[in-house]
Amino acid sequence: MPCRLGQRDAGREGPQRPAHPVMTTDWHAAARRIAFDGRPFIGGDARAPRSRASFATDCPFTEQSLAMIADGNAEDIDRAVSAARHCFADGWRSIAPDQRQAHLHALADGIHAARDRLALMDCLEMGMPISNALGAVDEAVRFTRYYAAAIDQPRGEVVHADAAHVLAMNWYEPRGVVGIISSWNFPLLVAVAAIAPAIAAGNTVVAKPSPVAPSSVLALARIAAEAGLPPGVINAVAGGGETGAALAGHDDVDQIGFVGSAATGRRIMVAAGQSNGKPVMLEGGGKSPQIVFADAVGLDGLADSIAASAFANSGQICVARTRLLVERGIADALIDWVREATARLFTVGDPLDPLVSYGPLASRAQQGRVQSYLDIGAAEKADHRVIATGGTMPEKGYFVPPGIFAAASGAMRVAREEIFGPLIALIPFSDEADAVRIANDTPHGLAATLWTRDIGRARRMARDIDAGRIDIRASAAMGAPLHLMPAEPFGGSGHGVLGGQQGMRAYQRLKSVQIITG
Repeated sequence: MPCRLGQRDAGREGPQRPAHPVMTTDWHAAARRIAFDGRPFIGGDARAPRSRASFATDCPFTEQSLAMIADGNAEDIDRAVSAARHCFADGWRSIAPDQRQAHLHALADGIHAARDRLALMDCLEMGMPISNALGAVDEAVRFTRYYAAAIDQPRGEVVHADAAHVLAMNWYEPRGVVGIISSWNFPLLVAVAAIAPAIAAGNTVVAKPSPVAPSSVLALARIAAEAGLPPGVINAVAGGGETGAALAGHDDVDQIGFVGSAATGRRIMVAAGQSNGKPVMLEGGGKSPQIVFADAVGLDGLADSIAASAFANSGQICVARTRLLVERGIADALIDWVREATARLFTVGDPLDPLVSYGPLASRAQQGRVQSYLDIGAAEKADHRVIATGGTMPEKGYFVPPGIFAAASGAMRVAREEIFGPLIALIPFSDEADAVRIANDTPHGLAATLWTRDIGRARRMARDIDAGRIDIRASAAMGAPLHLMPAEPFGGSGHGVLGGQQGMRAYQRLKSVQIITG
């Protein structure tokens, strides 16, 4: 998910400053002690890479190198796929449901036991504040336990046929070896959101994490082996584009799950089609609208929710509501309220400080990309305004302050292209029909939020807006968690279900069987 993550509530995707931060861990001391292992993890053990290439990860708030990671090649992918295939054929596909449940619960226990280490890896490599990273690990545990519980739920059906001679039925079976290519914005959680349903469904997995932040996924494969999962259920090979292409184009991989950019997703679909025609679960980005009607003024948590949905994780969220559609007449007041909420909710600084809730962007390249949109916005006369956080923006590190383009239009690049950073484009609208038109005037279709007191309008717009996840809000109260809410992207944002029972069935195939006698 989920990055293909759906929005549960104002703080769902980016935990804000904790009310009572846990101060028992000295995170700086823990950071000095942490050990990284950049070798591929294949068939139950870390292996010497066949590739001679490697790359360095760096810390986006210190700008210092962290670890050397093996840059996997086609031979490394071959070995991982072979291990996954052997494990699948050797029994993982057919073990009793209660045994597979026990393995997934053991994996969840292992993730929980390694909570601090996994969160620290994501914090150091990606820049996510440690309090948020801990929350993401907890969510990964919940995902794993949910799909453990889903394993023995009934599915399939018996078809009414000739009672004397035909027994007709269908059931779901695992696809086989699933390749998971995951993103860097929530490194562990995005990977687990795909891995947990895939292995619960009876598949084995080869995971290829982003080279920006691969270490927590490599560690996850080791945790699975230490938790007693059969060797080869979860394999992990880090690397860049060539590694991903080798996995997507592998003839012995039965399905691909991908979260990342739309352009990369399309290349993966081509590679999958040109190999064995494997299906692809794809989330390729978004530009989600936050729609505010005048009758929403005064609703509980409005400004806090807008700020959190756009600026959490420094805006590096696939479903970030970065198109702020506002009914004419309330825009200036809303900007002021969002300013106040941002300063209250977000404290910028060292992400190893549990009080910090706003960190740097994940890489120098991402910082440069986001900053380039400031120039684009200036050329488009979009009126960029900086929105201050609590604390002082550090001079070192890949930080970009939150901002809003206060005079945007739906035709501007800053309002149409996924920036993947803390920048909102404010677009005024005149009435309900205008709001729907603007909301749908995008190639993306991941998510949307609507603020209104009018239940009839809410129902109509939920029907008419082209997005996979829609929140109708009259307050910022908690919504349903991601793993309980199956949804599928629209348009250029991709296809394939994340969450719920259907999120597990997405990694299975439907078989039809008739037993004919007499």
